[in-house]
Amino acid sequence: MIRLYASEMSGNAHKVRMALAFLGLDWDERATDAAARKTDAFLALNPMAQIPVYAEGNFALRDSQAILAYLAARHRPGDWDGQTPEERGAIMVWLSHAANEIFNGPALLRAERLFGWSIDRDRAAAVTDRILPVVEAHLTGRDWLVGDRLTIADLAASPYLALAPDGGVDLEQWPAIRDWTRRIAALPDFPAMPGWPAEGAA
Repeated sequence: MIRLYASEMSGNAHKVRMALAFLGLDWDERATDAAARKTDAFLALNPMAQIPVYAEGNFALRDSQAILAYLAARHRPGDWDGQTPEERGAIMVWLSHAANEIFNGPALLRAERLFGWSIDRDRAAAVTDRILPVVEAHLTGRDWLVGDRLTIADLAASPYLALAPDGGVDLEQWPAIRDWTRRIAALPDFPAMPGWPAEGAA
C-alpha cells in the first residue's frame, strides 16, 4: 500500500494527492504535522523534515516534483512526462517554476497569511508579480501548460496558483490562470482541497 505523509492544507502534498487520484491508485494518507516531522521515524524517510513523502514498501521518495516525475515514469510514461524531447524539456521548466517562483511568491504569501510564517513579504510579492504574467501569457489560448493534455507540469504548478487568493492574490485579474485551475478541479476524481474553487465557481 502506498503511504503519503502529508497535511491537508499543503499545496505540495496536494500535487501528489492529485496524481494518485487521477491515476486511480489507492493510498494511505498519514497526517504529518510539524512535531511528527521531527521524529526519528520520519527523519529516516526524509532528513529534510518536510512533506510530502511518498512511501511504498521499503521505497521512500521526498520532494513533490520528484514524486510526480516518479509516478509519471512508472504509470504514465511518454504521456504525463512528455511525448517528445521538446515536451519533456518544457515540463521541466514548469517543474522548476513550481519549486522556485511559484513557491517563493504565491505560496509564501499564503503561508504568511494562513500559517503565520515569517517571510520577506516585499520579496514574495515581487516574485509573485513577476511569475503571474508569465503564466497568464503562456496559458492564454491554451488549456494546459504543455501539449494538449494534463501533464505533471499542470500538477506541479497549479496548487499554489489556485490557492493564491488565500495569500491575497486576486485571480480575477488573471483569467487564464483562474480558468486553468478550475479546469483541473473539474477533472474526474479531483481530490477536494480547501480554497481551490471548482470550474464555474463565482
